[in-house]
Amino acid sequence: MRLRNQLLALSLLTLLLPWSGWKLVQELENFLREAEENALLVSARTISHAMPAAFQADLKLARGRILPLRQLDTAPVIDGYLADWPQADQRLVFTSPADNLALDVLAGRYQGHFYLALKVTDPGDVSATSFNTGTSEASRRAGVMLYVQSNRGQHSYMIASEAPGPMTLNSQGGGTRLEGAWMDDAEGYTLEVALPVGVERIAVGAVAPAFTMAGVSSERYAGTLDGRRQGDWLELVSREDEAARWLGGVVPDNSRAWLVQGDGWVVADSGPLETGDDSELTWVQRMIYQAVADSRMQLRQAPALWPVRFEPGTLDSLFTGGASWRRDADSAAVYSLVAVPVRAVKTPGETRSGEIIGAVVMETRSEGMLLMTNRALGRFSLVALALVFILAAGLWLFATLLSRRVQKLSAAVNRAMDDTAHAPELPSATSGDEVGELARNTAKLLKAVSEYTAYLQNLAGRLSHELKTPIAITRSSLENLASRELDAESRQYLERAREGLDRQAAIVAAMSEAQRLEGSVRSTEWETIDLAGMLKHCVAGYRAVHPSRSIGLELHTGDCRIRCAPELIAQALDKLVDNAIGLSGTNDDVTISLRQEDSDCLLSVANTGTRLPDVLHGQLFDSLVSLRDKKAGRSHLGLGLHIVKLVAEAHGGSVDARNLPQGAGVEFTLHLPYRL
Repeated sequence: MRLRNQLLALSLLTLLLPWSGWKLVQELENFLREAEENALLVSARTISHAMPAAFQADLKLARGRILPLRQLDTAPVIDGYLADWPQADQRLVFTSPADNLALDVLAGRYQGHFYLALKVTDPGDVSATSFNTGTSEASRRAGVMLYVQSNRGQHSYMIASEAPGPMTLNSQGGGTRLEGAWMDDAEGYTLEVALPVGVERIAVGAVAPAFTMAGVSSERYAGTLDGRRQGDWLELVSREDEAARWLGGVVPDNSRAWLVQGDGWVVADSGPLETGDDSELTWVQRMIYQAVADSRMQLRQAPALWPVRFEPGTLDSLFTGGASWRRDADSAAVYSLVAVPVRAVKTPGETRSGEIIGAVVMETRSEGMLLMTNRALGRFSLVALALVFILAAGLWLFATLLSRRVQKLSAAVNRAMDDTAHAPELPSATSGDEVGELARNTAKLLKAVSEYTAYLQNLAGRLSHELKTPIAITRSSLENLASRELDAESRQYLERAREGLDRQAAIVAAMSEAQRLEGSVRSTEWETIDLAGMLKHCVAGYRAVHPSRSIGLELHTGDCRIRCAPELIAQALDKLVDNAIGLSGTNDDVTISLRQEDSDCLLSVANTGTRLPDVLHGQLFDSLVSLRDKKAGRSHLGLGLHIVKLVAEAHGGSVDARNLPQGAGVEFTLHLPYRL
């Protein structure tokens, strides 16, 4: 991994900053939530303790005898169906002593009008309508007895029918008519009745024959009646009574309170909460707050506008488990629900609190307590994200600058390795950091390599100059010795000395040739020639000198005109051909080719029968490096390919060597750029 990528990965640790801040915000949110929960509990306890004694007495005395009124959004259709009744499952249930008859009672109010829905479950063999068809006595008919007391008096009704459908109910004393509807079902029948205006309480009961056939005298009863006579009253509790108005006056802002019986029925309600406009919250704010809020918090199901009853188990869990928290799925709102028991007022003789007769239930709505109050989360998020981006960008920029410095230093070192004769000036050498120290140490190393390379380059010239005089002295001495009469053994030693001296002279001549070539590069004449034509003449000469060898010529371009030093090109070609012939046998082929590639002319010399070692490709063209096997009478100092390299560099080109595929041989290629 590159250096800047490593630092960029390291910069990810800065994400710990927003993460720790996020955890801090969550802790602060929990603290505020706990504070609001305690405040809500204090308010509920205050309301329960400050409740007027009359409301407590009514709550205690009315237990089991209150018929809560639903707040209806629209007037129900009197048709015997309960589809337009909200919370139709919350009913007062009355059963007969033998559990063979059940009466479910629902009551509702819409704009001052009262409605009653009665569901009768009768498992008997004879339906109520069939029984009524078989009897003519009104006092024995099956149905519902209803007693109504209002500010206009008390009236009784016998609701019985021989067939389903709408019906008009006449009071038994006459004078008051009610609208109703009867609908049979598989379990019994359902009644809907529009009660008179100003009703205060009712007594209701279902009457059904025994399980035997019609004509028997026994009957079954379910409800608040005493047989077919008026019994206990059910008080209708309105949403506009004094207890509800009192709750609405003492409940804190943005909260709602209910006065609830011990069995969960709502006696008084302060009214729905005034919710804020959710459009004031952006979707980003809602998403962030929902992430901050406890993800394990349950979603709040949309409750009824006017709840009729709380589940008793819910109140018991609130009594022992504190507040119940719910969050809204579509906004940043959270709701907390608490309940405080209401105990009966102690009598003077009691030493402990009275029994629990009900509860004060309170709910409050918070529009994102932290996010919407002081915007701390939004500010912290922006600052944290800005810091993360700034730190990451700074580290990435620093890593980029450092990486570029290292890359420049690496490129300068590579160039210095290509041209070891000159010690380059490395970048960042004046810097005081570790990169500068590395550059200075590398510069020292390259300078030493350059000086050693210069020493090696001048060594051949110095040796050739220094060895000429000793060789001349040795040669003259051997010639003087040869003019004398020597025995056969001495003459043999003399010939060996001459052979060794000739080899030394050849070495000196080769080193002098390389030195002369370096000087002639600067003084040779340059001209524009047709390289293909020059190759034809050179190949003809090679074939004449080596008649026993197969030397081929392949021209892949018709004309390759370049500006060059023809003598140097010919000399380099001579070295390559001599190297190819020396490396191959008499049965191997030597091929000279010329082709164009991009802006270069490629002059290649290939031979079969040999292969270059894989370890010294980069050193083939250095001075005094030779890979030939030594043959009798010949010395190979490795200066030939070095001369080829000097010629290529003098023309701004290069030379390389490679093994041909599938062991076909070796190819040396001279790259010469166009210079027209």
